[in-house]
Amino acid sequence: MKDGVLSIVYGVVALLSVLLLISHFLFDKKKNHRFLALFCCVATSNLGYFLLAICNSLAVAKVANAISYFGGAFSMLVMLLIIYDVCQMRKRRWLTWSLTGISVAFFALAASGDWLGLYYRSVSLEIVNGTTHLVKEYGPLHGLYALYLAGYVVLMLLCIGYASKTKRLSSPKYTIFLLVTVLLNVGVWLVEQAIVEEFEFLAVSYMVTEVLLLLIYNMLYDYGIIRPETGVLSVQMLTQLNTRQVDPGALPPGMEDMFHNFAEKAKTLSSAERRILNYYIDGHDIAEIPDLAFISIHTVKKHNRSIYQKLEIASRDELMLYIELFRCCGRLDELTGEGLEST
Repeated sequence: MKDGVLSIVYGVVALLSVLLLISHFLFDKKKNHRFLALFCCVATSNLGYFLLAICNSLAVAKVANAISYFGGAFSMLVMLLIIYDVCQMRKRRWLTWSLTGISVAFFALAASGDWLGLYYRSVSLEIVNGTTHLVKEYGPLHGLYALYLAGYVVLMLLCIGYASKTKRLSSPKYTIFLLVTVLLNVGVWLVEQAIVEEFEFLAVSYMVTEVLLLLIYNMLYDYGIIRPETGVLSVQMLTQLNTRQVDPGALPPGMEDMFHNFAEKAKTLSSAERRILNYYIDGHDIAEIPDLAFISIHTVKKHNRSIYQKLEIASRDELMLYIELFRCCGRLDELTGEGLEST
C-alpha cells in the first residue's frame, strides 16, 4: 500500500466501531448490557490496532498491542454469553465466572508481550509504508492463545447445535444464521493467514459479527421469544395476552415448540416435585407449602432447586410466567394432567 494508507484504513475502522458503540448506547431501547460490552470490546480492539499503526515508539506499540488483545480476548467471552441468550440456554453463574477468569488469564498472558519471554521471545518496531508493525519472535506459550480462541468457537458451535436439537431455536434459519456468524471470524482468520498484507482483517469481521448478532437477537426479541439479559420466556409475551383464553393461531412463531419443550421437561419431575409444582399452579406461596405438604421449608427449597434445574429456568418468578402462559392459552392440563405421571 502507499505511505500511510494502511494507517488511514485502521483509523476508519476504529472510527466506525466507535460510532457503532455510541449509536448502540443512544438508540438501543432494550439496554442489553452484554451487547454494550461487546461493542466496547470491539471498539477497544480496533482503537488498539489504530494506535499501533501510527505510533513510533516501541513502548507505545507494546501498550497498543495489549489494548487490541484486551478487546479480542473479551469479545469472545461476550459473544458466547450473547449466543447463550439467543439459544435460550440457562447460564450458570459459576460457569460465567469461570470463563471470565480464564479470559483474564489469557489476556494477561498475551498482554505480557516479551516481558517474561513466554508469549513473545522478543519484539521490535518496524515502519513499512508509513505504518508501524511489531516484529515478533513467538515464545513457547504463544500457541495457547489460538487454542483459547478455538475453545470459544467450539463452545459456541456446541451451544448452537444443542439449541437446534432441543428446539430452543424455533427455526432452522436462525441456526444457519448463527453458524454463519460464528464461522465468519474463523474464515476471516484463515484467509488472513494466506495473505501477505499486514492488515488485521479480524478488526472488520468483529464489527460484522456484532451487527449480525444484534440483528438476530432483535428478531427473536421482537417475536417475544426471548427477553433481555436472560434469553428466556418474555414478560412482554405474557402482558400481550390480555384475555384468559388465547387463540393458538395468534401465537408468535416458535411458541408451539416452547409449549411442547416445557411440557416435556415437566415430565422429568419426580412425584414430590410435581406436588410442589401443583401448589404453585394452585396459587400457593412458598411459605404455605410446608404446612400443606407436611415438609420443612428447607425441603421445599431443595425441591425448588431441582425443579428449576430440570425445567431449565432461573427463578420462581420465571416459573410463574410459564404457568400463567399455559393457563392463558388453555393448556394448563399439559402441566397437571396424566402427561406428568412418572414413568
